[in-house]
Amino acid sequence: MHYKRQRLQKSVEIHLIMFVVFLVTLLLALPNLSSAQSPSDSTWSISTVLLDKNQDDTLDYLGERVKIGGIANSPLGQLHTTRLMAFIQSNKHGIPLYTKKMEASFGVGDSLVVQGELQNYNGSNEIYVDSYKVFPEAGRTLTPKPFSKVGNQPKRYVGMLVTGSGTITQKGTINNGIYLSVAMDKMPNFEPKIFVSNFHDSFNEFNFDILSIGDEISVTGILSEIVTNKHHYLIHLRTPNELQYSDIPKYYFYIGSVVILFILIGIVAWIVSLRKTVTRKTKKVEQSLKEKDMLLREIHHRVKNNLSIISGLLGFQLDTTEVENTQNALQDSQSRIQSMALIHDKLYQTDTLTDIQLNEYLQELVETISSTFVTNGNIDLVFDLDPVRVDVDTVVPCGLLVNELVVNAFKHAFPESDSKGTLSVMLEDQKRKAKLTVADDGPGLPDDFELGGGDSLGSMLIETFAAQLEAEITLDKEHSGAAFIFIFPKN
Repeated sequence: MHYKRQRLQKSVEIHLIMFVVFLVTLLLALPNLSSAQSPSDSTWSISTVLLDKNQDDTLDYLGERVKIGGIANSPLGQLHTTRLMAFIQSNKHGIPLYTKKMEASFGVGDSLVVQGELQNYNGSNEIYVDSYKVFPEAGRTLTPKPFSKVGNQPKRYVGMLVTGSGTITQKGTINNGIYLSVAMDKMPNFEPKIFVSNFHDSFNEFNFDILSIGDEISVTGILSEIVTNKHHYLIHLRTPNELQYSDIPKYYFYIGSVVILFILIGIVAWIVSLRKTVTRKTKKVEQSLKEKDMLLREIHHRVKNNLSIISGLLGFQLDTTEVENTQNALQDSQSRIQSMALIHDKLYQTDTLTDIQLNEYLQELVETISSTFVTNGNIDLVFDLDPVRVDVDTVVPCGLLVNELVVNAFKHAFPESDSKGTLSVMLEDQKRKAKLTVADDGPGLPDDFELGGGDSLGSMLIETFAAQLEAEITLDKEHSGAAFIFIFPKN
């Protein structure tokens, strides 16, 4: 009996010892069980994965394999055509995804469950993805966070969709991509770089060349950070439409200025060429006109010489005849020819070869005729002539008209060689018309005198030449002698 009691007591002690060992073992195993409960065992939120309880800028789960869920804010293969480089986010946080292999496709708004190692690369916390699952969401949209919020705590919004506007301060290349540094108003510590990777599926559609420092732009993209020599915040553009010009880029002004400059240069070159052409052709025209001027002068000179020869021949004929009527006819013809010769002589001496100073011509004509008829100097010539310039079509009939009037005056008003008297010639400029008066203080005209009447050749010629001048004829019968008044257009 005693032996049985000892065996029972010993058995209880053994079981008690085993229970104590079990309890100790269980207590020792509890911390290990707790530590083995990692995020990889269940899907955690982005906020949990990004925990940094001691605030030492090192994530609590850094280096561990995690399982995380979030919403894709960039589609597969957009930011990098050969590797999985994407971002997922929640309402409060975001994180980059990276791997060298791509599996199922996903788009913006799809839910992703990602497994992989939480690591830090160049200052950027990311998940190196082992595998992921896609849970498509139709019609889900993400609202970008404004720069006014992001600028105060940019690190908090890394991996999330952001939007805002600013002024370009730099442009260049960085990390196998192109960038624009953008300064935000009232946020001096937040100057992100608008970034597009060389591996972006639409890289060639991003034209940063048309943008210049100082241009205003608005952007929408995904915020990330990188630390190399300096800490940078990057905004990854997903499509070219996510970069808009707030104003017209200066590039267009430069292009416009260059185009305008080339146009102006072209216009100047065209004007210079045109001026050279005009100058060359003008010289040819001037040379041609000069030649024609010389030819015309030569013609007038030769006509004048030929008329002088004819007048001289008539003078020889006048000396060889004794018939009075023949002498008178020859003398009248000689006078008319001299009048026309004088016109050509005047034209030869003018600059224009088309216009003649009528007052000078009439005075010289009358003096020439007077020298032919008057030998004793008893006839006074009185001239009151306004300067009047007329063309050759006017001066020819006018000269012939005055020739007839003056010759008639010497023949009829002063018939005797010793006659005394006054012959007046007046020319008045009346703007578009001229008033010509030829008067003498001789015995006057017969009471029955009419221009064109009778058989008088002189009277008929006076009327004919007046008609060619389109002149209004007036006979001043109150004058003490004979006075003829003609009013005619100057041209």
